Amino acid sequence: MVLRIVVIKDDRPIDQFVVTGNKTSIGRKSECDISIKDPAISGNHAEIQAVKDRFVIQDLGSTNGIHIGGRKVMQYVLKDGDLISIGEHQMRVALTEGELGEKARLQKAAREKAADTTLDDDKTQISVSSGEGHLMVLNGKQAGEQIALNQALTTVGEPGVQVAAISKRPQGHFIIHVDGGKDKDRVPLVNGEPTGFKSRKLEPGDKIEVADIKMEYIA
Repeated sequence: MVLRIVVIKDDRPIDQFVVTGNKTSIGRKSECDISIKDPAISGNHAEIQAVKDRFVIQDLGSTNGIHIGGRKVMQYVLKDGDLISIGEHQMRVALTEGELGEKARLQKAAREKAADTTLDDDKTQISVSSGEGHLMVLNGKQAGEQIALNQALTTVGEPGVQVAAISKRPQGHFIIHVDGGKDKDRVPLVNGEPTGFKSRKLEPGDKIEVADIKMEYIA
């Protein structure tokens, strides 16, 4: 298994790490493998241990602890999609088999998590809505198809060109820029307006454009 950690601040991804080796240190100190400059994070805050095909995060006696799913934990076996709260930051967990690329990871997740899934070889994952909100594709070969938003985080777009993420929260669904490909400043459009680099709450009927894929948000 390959573990990737995406560090998030104010709903914006700011860094990404691929975890290698048996132990990975997390903390404020610059010598930590995952160094996060946050006064609410201890110098040596936590570590991730590789145990066979699992990854276990362990608190190292930090001041503010680590929280997953709103619950403080001392030791926890990481799962794909977990969101770890640490200080004023968050860390998104992505687990893949072998050296799968980002596109293959999305395809694998779609096969496992969606009851009825279709994959576009050139674009993004398309899956049938579960009644918890979805995106309706408006253009291209997959016009009329739906992207289910029943996961905590759903990635849309085309890897290497432009990618955005839709996060599911108690308040609704929020869209956030992830990657603009060669154009780092390219951000998603909602109703023709750039979202910027902060998350934006979606409203029913909003028209979204990511990597030239046009979609409508339906709650």
